[in-house]
Amino acid sequence: MKKHLLIFSLLLGCVTLHAQEAEKKTVSKYFRNALTSMMIYHPEDEFGYDVYKIFKDLPPEDKYDMHDVGLHVLDNSLISDVSKHKGNGLHRQTYGSSIVLTAEEKQANADALLQLLNEAEIGKRIVAKWFNLTGETLQDAHFNTSLIEERSDYNASVLDVEKARFTVEGVAALQDVSEELISHSFVLVSDMTYITAEDRATATKTTFAVLGGVLDALSGGNAGRRLAEDVGDISDKFTGFKVMTHTYLFQLVWNDSLANEFYEKYYTSEPNPERMAAFLQDKDMFRLVYLGTESANAEKTKLVGKYNREDLLQMITVRSIDKNIAKLQKRFEAFRVKAPITSIEYDKKGNPVGFRAQIGEKEGVEDNMKFEVLECKLVKGRIEYRRVAILKPVKNHIWDNRFNALLENDSDGETEGTLFRIDGDKTRANSIVPGMLIRQING
Repeated sequence: MKKHLLIFSLLLGCVTLHAQEAEKKTVSKYFRNALTSMMIYHPEDEFGYDVYKIFKDLPPEDKYDMHDVGLHVLDNSLISDVSKHKGNGLHRQTYGSSIVLTAEEKQANADALLQLLNEAEIGKRIVAKWFNLTGETLQDAHFNTSLIEERSDYNASVLDVEKARFTVEGVAALQDVSEELISHSFVLVSDMTYITAEDRATATKTTFAVLGGVLDALSGGNAGRRLAEDVGDISDKFTGFKVMTHTYLFQLVWNDSLANEFYEKYYTSEPNPERMAAFLQDKDMFRLVYLGTESANAEKTKLVGKYNREDLLQMITVRSIDKNIAKLQKRFEAFRVKAPITSIEYDKKGNPVGFRAQIGEKEGVEDNMKFEVLECKLVKGRIEYRRVAILKPVKNHIWDNRFNALLENDSDGETEGTLFRIDGDKTRANSIVPGMLIRQING
């Protein structure tokens, strides 16, 4: 890997489960997974800059806490050691071909990306973001727990790390933060290839001389403007589109043992140059692990001909990434989203017969899936989940929450969510209240 790509500065729950009294000891927020999203930039492609422009304007994932660590783009031309006979760059989808990458090619890409991300110390960046590393210089740099307070139900007094490590309640709170928040930090790297629907075989490539390793650093300068002028606009050249996206998922390695080591050796809420220097110099503690990859394509939609083509490309790109996220959620339990039940439907006798939650086609919900209903409580200072019931989506009542689905379907804008019904013991319906969480289960 070329080192100049890796140089950057690091100094730059539960929903309320019952509409009941506070003494129930439920907490007011639910912990969501943290997601850092990146893309592979292909300067060798005629439409490489168009892909970049589309990616940087993509809407954030609404079921995750977006965890921006300042690095969004990885330059494919600077990724080496993937293929011995093809020079720099990842294995990728070929123009004019519908054949996805082989398992061996995907694994080689994943290995190269993992090496790149760990050499770039992305794990350290994720931890620094969680603990809100603040300061202009080494002399005034310090941590705080404001972001953790914002994303959890704990307040500043409970999360005073220096004090919390020496009390039972404090240790439990810090363990919850490690287990439910920090350890659920994921990095998603998407590699997108645009293929024309009408003329795939004649798509051409143009090589551009790109200065530096990260496009983010160029987008405001002359090189970025020159690229924008040179490549033109893909939406002006084609009337139909297809995008193939390969998405690679990584997770931060973080547990109570690593957390305790971080608190003991590095955490400081006051400026402490010695501790901060030691944190910055640690090359081994903060690592990512590779989980898996998925591939998806998105064809042009029925909006072609009546919709801005640049926006159409964005919609196709978003949907291909969403497809991959949904597939990865099915494979990896830790990556699955939790969503609160927002409303309950009753029959004429007042019995609960339906439950709605705002997840749907975007998350890959299908009528043959099962979801567990989770009650979440604080037990001896720690959050615990208890299964209350099993739900199944109702056929033809799955919410189409894909990007721009309202426009495509000429919908009136209703966002009620997917309708679920009890699977199994119907008496369990009376135990479900708005705010309880649902999560997909296997089987």
